[in-house]
Amino acid sequence: MEKREYYDRVYGCWLGKNIGGTIGVPFEGNKDFLTIPFKTPSEMVANDDIDLQLVWLDILKRKGIKITADDLAEDWLNSITYAWDEYGVAIANLKAGLKPPVTGYYNNWFYNCLGAPIRSEIWACIAPGKPEVAGWYAWQDASVDHWDEGVYGEIFLAAMESAAFSNSSVASIIDAGLSFLPENSKVFQVVKLTLALHQQGKSLRETRESILEKFGHYNFTDCVQNIGFIIAGLLYGGGDFIKTIVSAVNCGYDADCTGATAGAIIGIIMGRQKIIKEGHTAGNEIVPGYGIRNVDVPATLKELTQQLVVLGDKVQKEKELPEIPRSFSLPAVPDFNHPFLYPVLLSKTFSLNETEKAEQSVLNGDYKDFKQAVFNSSFFDLNRHFADRPSAIFLKTTITLPGKRKIKLFPASTDGIKMWLDGKLILSHHQHNGFLPAPHRPGSPLVEVEPERGEHDILLEVMRCQEKLEFAWIVADENNHLLTGLYNEKTVREVIKQTNGKKEIDGI
Repeated sequence: MEKREYYDRVYGCWLGKNIGGTIGVPFEGNKDFLTIPFKTPSEMVANDDIDLQLVWLDILKRKGIKITADDLAEDWLNSITYAWDEYGVAIANLKAGLKPPVTGYYNNWFYNCLGAPIRSEIWACIAPGKPEVAGWYAWQDASVDHWDEGVYGEIFLAAMESAAFSNSSVASIIDAGLSFLPENSKVFQVVKLTLALHQQGKSLRETRESILEKFGHYNFTDCVQNIGFIIAGLLYGGGDFIKTIVSAVNCGYDADCTGATAGAIIGIIMGRQKIIKEGHTAGNEIVPGYGIRNVDVPATLKELTQQLVVLGDKVQKEKELPEIPRSFSLPAVPDFNHPFLYPVLLSKTFSLNETEKAEQSVLNGDYKDFKQAVFNSSFFDLNRHFADRPSAIFLKTTITLPGKRKIKLFPASTDGIKMWLDGKLILSHHQHNGFLPAPHRPGSPLVEVEPERGEHDILLEVMRCQEKLEFAWIVADENNHLLTGLYNEKTVREVIKQTNGKKEIDGI
């Protein structure tokens, strides 16, 4: 590829990313089928889809092209402050001393989400026409804060985008991306479904509904459905820049991310000059978000493109860069010591008509039939502790604060919850809802308090009416960062000893 064409396609990638994300931002989380106008925005907005890749660019400039997941993880703590979903989990895991891929797997309900796939473009841009190299970088990147489909999603998009530098056929670059995935991957399957529906002549709306019927998830950031929407945007866009973006955004859900990624891919295929000829001249400025720091951020897309082209030249000349195999399957998670241990006292099961009397007995200290347990993540598998349903159990625990501070107490649950802090009822609700264990967008209520320094007793009444209960015990600061280390280590060791070294295992 000639240098001029390479530059033009890299520029087109980020122009599409910038414009697509800006178009989609107002519709993020909207689950309706949309009908937004085909219009280019005049001013760009910040988007974490770009922000995290600016951090990776800074690392590449400082450390060179031979980086690994450990390099990305190290700089994550120095440069990224977003507490959202998998980002916040990764920060907590990194602070606890864990390393990838464990940081992406452990204690992470959001590991199948879109936070990694949306930052695939940088790897394609420095490894154009080398999808096996771009895919390897994507694996290193995604393993910091994702697992399973979240990893496969970034590998697929990075390989696909890399192939787009040397092939303008949407069908061909999709096949190139799929060649790196195992066929049992849901990302593989949703892409195949989307291709088939388009070939059958289904409308965009019909395709969207079929994707949701088979792969839909109530969490709007789940990556599988959204990657289906990205592919739909490319197929139904018919090679038109804005139509491609709007088709992806019109599918709803994580619309800023789908619009940005579809825009980046069509941007690589077309290049900047063709995009400008279609009349889309805005989008050259970079608007960094509040969640990145200590980063040398390019001021414009022109500057970003120039820096990426320099790095890409180095990749092209390097003979010994790692490659990802076709097809790639995730390795087994390595053994590791679980850093987050939660000692609790568990009651027996009470029927719902017994709970009022049981509450008084527990609060007065009359109830003595608690058993001790230690959970090794914030996700407690409580289902086996219920003798029947509908019913309730009580959990007692004690947290220790080094000083007075504002915190959020969040017993995330798919069923009813009551919570007492130091004997005072501070939360009571009974609703059956989707599970979203992130304090910035809770699927169930949380409480903000400001306890004094020292020990504080927590009593939880957890109800189970449905077939399966999902539950997590989360404590966060006022900025939604997860707080760990709130339990006295001596107490945890004593409980483990008293339970003969056995710890409750919940599988996350």
